[in-house]
Amino acid sequence: MKKAPICLVFTCILLVSACGGSDSTVDTSALSDHEKEWVEYSYAHEKSDETKRAWEELSAEGVKSYLERQRPTLCGDTASLMKSLKEAGYEAGEAQDYKEKVEDLLCSP
Repeated sequence: MKKAPICLVFTCILLVSACGGSDSTVDTSALSDHEKEWVEYSYAHEKSDETKRAWEELSAEGVKSYLERQRPTLCGDTASLMKSLKEAGYEAGEAQDYKEKVEDLLCSP
């Protein structure tokens, strides 16, 4: 269960970056367009500065690897995702928006 909160923290970091515009400091050069959009959205909505810094320190391959490891939780375990978002301080509407963005950008074929 410790992985879920960590994933959420990284996800939140990405969200904060996306809302702030396209000037993300996360290296998304190894990602597909949909993955890039999700990372920017997630970073823009991130609530933790510590998590933002962790994302910023990852290489392009590190970001790609992280997404691949988290995809099963993000796309297949809605209960854990929503619980992690709640624990990270997301309001119900924010969490629902986040879940929908994940589904649209990372989970849809």
